Amino acid sequence: MEVLSEQEIEVIVKRLEALVADLEHDVSARTFYAFVLLAQEFAGTKKALCTMAHIRTCVSLAQRMRAIRHVLLPDASPWTPLTDVLQMIHTEATRLTSLYGVARPECGKQRRELQRAFRAAFTQETGKAYQTYGHPKTAKERATITAFWDEALRTALARFQASGEVHALDRVMACLPAWADRHHERWSTQGWREPSATAVMHIFHDYIMVCEVCLGTVAQIASAALAHAPVVDRAQVTRDVEQRHTEQVQALRAQISALPLPKDAPKAHHAQLRKEKAQLQHALEGLLSAQEAEITRHVKHSATARHKLETLVTTASGYHDTLLRKVGKASADVLPRMLWIYDFDRRGDDDWRTAKHEAKRFVRQVLKARAHQVAVEAT
Repeated sequence: MEVLSEQEIEVIVKRLEALVADLEHDVSARTFYAFVLLAQEFAGTKKALCTMAHIRTCVSLAQRMRAIRHVLLPDASPWTPLTDVLQMIHTEATRLTSLYGVARPECGKQRRELQRAFRAAFTQETGKAYQTYGHPKTAKERATITAFWDEALRTALARFQASGEVHALDRVMACLPAWADRHHERWSTQGWREPSATAVMHIFHDYIMVCEVCLGTVAQIASAALAHAPVVDRAQVTRDVEQRHTEQVQALRAQISALPLPKDAPKAHHAQLRKEKAQLQHALEGLLSAQEAEITRHVKHSATARHKLETLVTTASGYHDTLLRKVGKASADVLPRMLWIYDFDRRGDDDWRTAKHEAKRFVRQVLKARAHQVAVEAT
């Protein structure tokens, strides 16, 4: 698959902007189809690296298209593109904090302390106990939640920048998932609230800024933790676990061996002997199974922890580009989801088929222009 360069992304994004401008001037199904299908072609391409400007344009287009879609498809199912982009940012913040928590378990304690402080502050401010889900939040409740996490992150970040201490960094990382989670703002007493493109970009910009401040130290912590993480040998773990249970296993096996053979016992006792032997065998098998489960659990836990540390080291280096790539992809992917494309494909509408051919032709022309430019430069 061809990889779009920054210039080619710019050409396609400008074409999408032109289509939206046409729709805002005159809403027509054909232009609407042209936008959706070009957005689908754009979402299906591999992109070298989206810039902040491209992401800003895509989320702005999504916001503008929501109103146009409502005019053309008033009864269509909800389309929440800006919420989906915010969800990607929250997912990334949660992933980063989860990986960091393997290197710094203290981060988990900080997160629990922050949650207790938040719930106390929420109750003091609103007079209600905080519930993650349930009734829609009032304006005051939404403002209280957002203000608490904004202030918590700002304070923790300032403390880390002033001191550079690892404990201060733990506090910053503990704040990130809750700060990036804006689900409380989605439902209000008036219904669903889609965030604005400006709000999405503000949160994304702040998240990148926090990462730029912290990721150098995070990379050092991750590398140090990985260097000290032991490489677990399953054979050694097996020996250690078996050694701890040797007495119990030997005792059960001795009891089984001590039972008289059926030929040495009266026939009337055979049923009781079978029952006792079955009970002892069951206990032995249970103990051996528990040993195997403990060995597997220990090996898996250690291997997972090491893998997460390796992932954190990789993530910390080049995370800025990773964020731009992931959020850029999310901002492009949400655009064609405003309708069920395969349903329109089955209908066989002439305008739809024409728009589909034109979208494919436009992307081919963009790629062909690059190939032509490369050929000219080669000569």
